[in-house]
Amino acid sequence: MEQELIDKILAELVQGPREEEIKRARSDYFALIQDLREDDPSYERLTACFLNWFVFDRPGDDGQGTPLQVFARREDPGGEERKLLACMAASIHSLFEVVRLESGALHLRDLFTLEALRVTERRRLAGIEPGDLLEARLLPLGEKLVFSAGAFVLHPKPAREVILRAVERSRRELVPPAEELIRRLQALGFRYTDRYRQRVPVEKVYGELDQLTAEPPATASSS
Repeated sequence: MEQELIDKILAELVQGPREEEIKRARSDYFALIQDLREDDPSYERLTACFLNWFVFDRPGDDGQGTPLQVFARREDPGGEERKLLACMAASIHSLFEVVRLESGALHLRDLFTLEALRVTERRRLAGIEPGDLLEARLLPLGEKLVFSAGAFVLHPKPAREVILRAVERSRRELVPPAEELIRRLQALGFRYTDRYRQRVPVEKVYGELDQLTAEPPATASSS
């Protein structure tokens, strides 16, 4: 149902005056992955991340809010659709650590807020283990949290420590801000899995995060 609603929102945008805006937003979003191609293994996953971000998070150029907010203000959504829109508006997009697995659920820790969260998931997600780091968007449906249809990236296990160091500085000093760090991690994951095909040590690929976090925070110049 959620993906159908996302597709409905996007279909209206593509047919309307915001088609060029979507193209500009896509170019900005993939500025760190300009060589992304349709035949890349990560293409569909990263495209889903972009569309998810565009609908949920990106304010429109017209100042009317995100596509989700604009769509939710319309008078015609039905009762169930309106409830789902409210859940989508309350979503949590972050980087999480898998703490524990149990039948029908995952226990996660938000690495930026340190909040413990239980996510209902009936499927057994292949390759997910305690200690893994993943990007996801969570939707509050009733009294439970579920994974959104898009924005799901599992990072390689050997990159764990360098990612945690970068998140710690982002949380402490906001350098870089959380959303920017998440976007950088998407690009690094793409480099490792698609361009280097896991032949380069993951520490070398993700190692640029240490250089990023070693930079001193910018200071305002005195007038």
